[in-house]
Amino acid sequence: MSITRKRRIFRASASPPRGRSRGVAFVVLTAALILTGGTWLGLHPSSAPASTAPPGHVDADGSQTRIVDGNTLILRDRTVQLAGVKAAQRGAVCRSADGAPFDCGAAAANALAQIIRGAAVDCALNGAGDGGRALALCSAGGREINLAMVADGWARAEPGIAALTDAERAAKAGRKGLWAGSWIATE
Repeated sequence: MSITRKRRIFRASASPPRGRSRGVAFVVLTAALILTGGTWLGLHPSSAPASTAPPGHVDADGSQTRIVDGNTLILRDRTVQLAGVKAAQRGAVCRSADGAPFDCGAAAANALAQIIRGAAVDCALNGAGDGGRALALCSAGGREINLAMVADGWARAEPGIAALTDAERAAKAGRKGLWAGSWIATE
C-alpha cells in the first residue's frame, strides 16, 4: 500500500447541508414575523389616521379622545389641560339645590363628555400647566370647550381671561351647573 494515497473519511451528517439550514432559518423567521403581526419590523402600520393638526395643535376624532376629569383630556396619546379653566376634581363633594351631596368632579367630567359628544376635538397648545400637561384652548363641534365648561357652570374661570370670568359670573347668576347648589372651593 502506498503512503501517498489519500484516505477518504466519511462522516455521518449531523447537520443538514448549508443551503438547507438557511432555508429552515428563513421559514422560522417568516413564521415569527407573521405571528407577531408584522410589528417586529414595523411592517404593520397603525390603523389610526395620522394627525392633520399643524405644529402647536393636537387633534383627534371622538374615538381617540378620553376624558380624565372636568378640565383634562387625552387626545390620541397627548394629555392636555383646558387653559383658564379649573373644574372640581373627582371625589370633591358638592351639594345640589336641595342640599343632597354629590361628586361634583364626576359631574364636571360628565359635562365635558356631553360637550364633546364624540365630535372631533382640536386644541391649540399654549404652554404647560399642572404636572407638565400642555395647556390648550380646545374646540369640538364648532364650540369652544373651555368657554362652554365655564358658561355651563361646570368649571371656574382662572383670573386673567375676561371672556371666561364674564361667563362664570353669568353662570353663577343663572345658577347653572354646579352653581345650582353649593360648590366647595377646588384646589
